[in-house]
Order: sequence, then structure tokens, then C-alpha cells
Amino acid sequence: MGLAVLIVSPAIVLAGHHSAVAVASRPTADTAPAERVARELPVRDPDLILPEETPTPAPTAPPTAAPAPRRPAIPAAPPAAPGTIEAIIQAAANQWGVSYPWMLKIARCESGLNPRAYNPAGPYYGLFQFLMSTFRANGGTNIWDPVQQANITAKMLAHGQAHQWGCA
Repeated sequence: MGLAVLIVSPAIVLAGHHSAVAVASRPTADTAPAERVARELPVRDPDLILPEETPTPAPTAPPTAAPAPRRPAIPAAPPAAPGTIEAIIQAAANQWGVSYPWMLKIARCESGLNPRAYNPAGPYYGLFQFLMSTFRANGGTNIWDPVQQANITAKMLAHGQAHQWGCA
């Protein structure tokens, strides 16, 4: 690499590495020659043969992990018996891409799967305990029809309206 000379006030500094050289600071008007301070600085000696420096290894990509073993897929819920409330809810969930177990949980909580359930506190009606105004605003015509209730519920859930049910 060669020898480089840097001037650093008020001393002359020789830069490099592998061996040391004593360098004294320059006298100034305020200091006498006896007050000079000697320091050792490393200087590279081209005639000195030293063992090669160990190069820093280049970073390598982390080893790729073996692919995680695949867990068996969660089986879809078994088909509900035709004509049952569960089958009606499952068909609506499938049509709207909503979780059937989630809808079933809501209906169990809200009405105990009773399409004729009535709660006078709302008043709330049917399988998913709709207010009549909400049911009609979403296209419902027969509040006691479990197919309409399931389809309207699935549509609402698919559109992010789960907050309409305390059981969701």
C-alpha cells in the first residue's frame, strides 16, 4: 500500500501499520526542544514479511431451513342433515364465504337455533335475533324464515358487520 504522510498540527504523523516509528512533535515558540514528546505510531514496512492477514469471510446467506412439515388440513365441517337449521346456516355460510362454525355459534347463542325465537327487549326476532328494521333494510321480507335470516346474516358478516351481534 505504501507509506502515507499526514500533517497533523503541530506534529508530523506517519500512517500505516506493522511496525512502530517514534515521532516527535515540532517545537513551538512556547516549548523548548527538551519538552518534545515522543510517540510510537505504526508504519508499514514493505521489507518486513509478516503472515498474511486472515481475510474476513464474506457474509453468506443463512442456511435455508427445511420446510416445516405440513399439518393436515382442517377438514370442512361435515354436511348438516338436509332440511335442518344447521344445513340452512351451512348453505348460507358457503354462499357468502363465511365460517359455518362461526355462524352456527352465533345462532346457538342468539336463539338456541330456534327460528321462532322472540326477545321483547328489542324486540328481536328469529334465528339470529334481528330488529325488524335491520332485517328489512337488508332485503328481508319474512322475519320467521330461517333461510332469509341465515342469508342476511352471512351477507352482513361477509361485509364486516359482525358487531351487530353480541355473540359474534
